[in-house]
Amino acid sequence: MDFLIDSWDFSTSPATAFTSPTSHQPNCWFHFQRDAEGLNEWLTQAGIPEPLIDAVLEEDTRPRFQRLSDGFILLLRGVNLASGESPEDMLSLRLLYYKGALYTFRKRPFKSIAHLREQLQSQTGPESLMDFLVSLIEQINLKIEDVVSAAEEKLEQIEGESFDNTAQMQLQLTTLHRRLLRLNRFIRPQLAALEKLTTEAERIMPIELHQWLINERDTTQRLFEQIDLMLEQIWMQREQIQQAIAEKMNRNTYWLSVIAGVFLPLSFLTGVFGINIGGMPGVEHEDAFLIFCVALVIIAVVEFLLLRRLRFW
Repeated sequence: MDFLIDSWDFSTSPATAFTSPTSHQPNCWFHFQRDAEGLNEWLTQAGIPEPLIDAVLEEDTRPRFQRLSDGFILLLRGVNLASGESPEDMLSLRLLYYKGALYTFRKRPFKSIAHLREQLQSQTGPESLMDFLVSLIEQINLKIEDVVSAAEEKLEQIEGESFDNTAQMQLQLTTLHRRLLRLNRFIRPQLAALEKLTTEAERIMPIELHQWLINERDTTQRLFEQIDLMLEQIWMQREQIQQAIAEKMNRNTYWLSVIAGVFLPLSFLTGVFGINIGGMPGVEHEDAFLIFCVALVIIAVVEFLLLRRLRFW
C-alpha cells in the first residue's frame, strides 16, 4: 500500500506502529499520501462514506471544520519548510475523525508530522489519539510562529534603516507584504476552524487536553493579530518612505529654483553683452572683460546675501 505513510495504534501506551491495516480500526491514526493510487478504494472498504472521501481528497481547500454524526472533518494549513520552498506556500493537511479513528491526508511532507513520528518512535510522543490531535495543532502553530517571528525581525530591520536607498526598501517591503498576505489568507479561516473545533471537542476530550486545545486556539489568534499588526506597520513604513521621497524631491526642486534665481540675471547680462553688433560698450576697452566678470561676481554675491536675508534657507 504505497498510499499508507504511517499507522499507529493508541490502544496501548505507548502507542505502537503497525503495518498493512485492512480496515477501519478505532483508536488508531492513519496517515495517507492523498494523491496515491488505491487510496480511494481502501477508504471505501474501510467504511468511510463517499462524501467524506471526496471532502478530504479534493484538490483545493481552505481551513474549515465540519461536525459529523460520528466525528468531524478538520482542514488545516501549515507552512512549507521544505528546502528551496517558500514558507508562505502553505501546505494542506486534511484530518478526518470518524468512529474513533483519526485519518490524516497530505500531498507533500509535513515537518510537524515528521516531528510527532520521531516522538512516537522514541516512545515520548502523545499518549492518546486526542493528545496526538492537540500535539499536531501545536506543532503546526510552532512552525507558523517561527516564520512569523522571522518576518517580524525582518520588518524591524527595515524600519531601523535610513531612507538613503528607498528603492531597495520598497522591494524588501513588497516581498514581506506578499508573504504576510499569503499567510493571512489561511490563518484567518484556520482560526475560525479551531474555534469551532474547541467548542465541539469539549464533549470528546478530557478537560486537561481541552484546555491545551484552547491554548492552541489562543496561539492561532495571537499569530493572526501579529500578522495583522505587521501588515499595518508595512503600510505605515510605505507612507514614511513616500514622505521621505517627496521631501527629498521638494528639497532638490527648491535648491534648483534658488540656483536658477541666482543665475537668471547673470544669464541675462551675458546674453545681452554677447550680442555681436556695433555700439556694444567696452568693445574697444582692453579691460572690459575683466570688469564685466567682476561685476557678475558682485551681482551674484548681492543676490546671495539678499536671498539669505529673506530667509530662503
